[in-house]
Amino acid sequence: MRPGHNVRGVSLRRGFETGAANRSAVFLFKEKPTLSFPIRIFTGMVLPLLIVVAGTVVVATTVIIISGFTSGKVAQRLTVKWARLVLRSIGISCSVENTANIVTGTSYIITPNHQSVMDFLPLLSMLPLRFRWVLKKELLSIPLFGWGLIAIGAVSIDRSSPSKALKAILGATERLKDGWGMLIYPEGTTTHDGLMLPFKRGPFMLAVKTGVPILPVICNGAFKIMPRGSRRIKPGHVKVVIGKPIVTKHLDEKDVPALMEKTRAEMRKYLDPEYNPFKEPLVPHVSDSVAWQKE
Repeated sequence: MRPGHNVRGVSLRRGFETGAANRSAVFLFKEKPTLSFPIRIFTGMVLPLLIVVAGTVVVATTVIIISGFTSGKVAQRLTVKWARLVLRSIGISCSVENTANIVTGTSYIITPNHQSVMDFLPLLSMLPLRFRWVLKKELLSIPLFGWGLIAIGAVSIDRSSPSKALKAILGATERLKDGWGMLIYPEGTTTHDGLMLPFKRGPFMLAVKTGVPILPVICNGAFKIMPRGSRRIKPGHVKVVIGKPIVTKHLDEKDVPALMEKTRAEMRKYLDPEYNPFKEPLVPHVSDSVAWQKE
């Protein structure tokens, strides 16, 4: 419960316990004027939206400008700060667990579950490693936002053509260098019920081709905060949990089905469909490892 609620609760109890004199004080407290409806709409909905839009314009423009003459590390830091600004503006807090499973400087193919269109923000904000995205091509056509994604090395895929999508993923091997990872949603789309959908072969084909380890990741809470098809974002807390990396060296294409199942089993350990993101305190964004941002 928030501090303001505690103060109010104590005031009400004391008013009823100590007599009529205090009851009048309590009545005045309860009748204290509140903000008008238009102002509440502005501060609760319009202002956060303006902050998100302004932050997106500034960060995307900066990333596009600096991407030609600075390392990708600078752009990555900027996008992390942007993600945290957006999350705070819409009332979502995040935490991350098991960061010790990540070896600093190692490239990973990151395979998170896809609960909601909102889960990319907690992943970007909380995962303590550098990575690029594999995203549907429609996102990269969004003015400024999509252009910024292109500037930081995102890979676009055509989901209407599985063969073209696989070819695009396999063509991105040169981006898995110098400790950079690649995040690919193995389900390919968002879930309808919070559970995991069947996996696509793309990220696992890339893993056996390159020998880069798989890093299973789970987001809990994003589905209930904004389910598929909803336009409403509910304030809450998203937990990001990092599984144990899965070695892919010396594997080939015939090992892909077993690799997919092994990854799914590791992710299933941490998926909690019963997790309630609205009972968690809205704490600041917590990460037990942020050293990668200082490298």
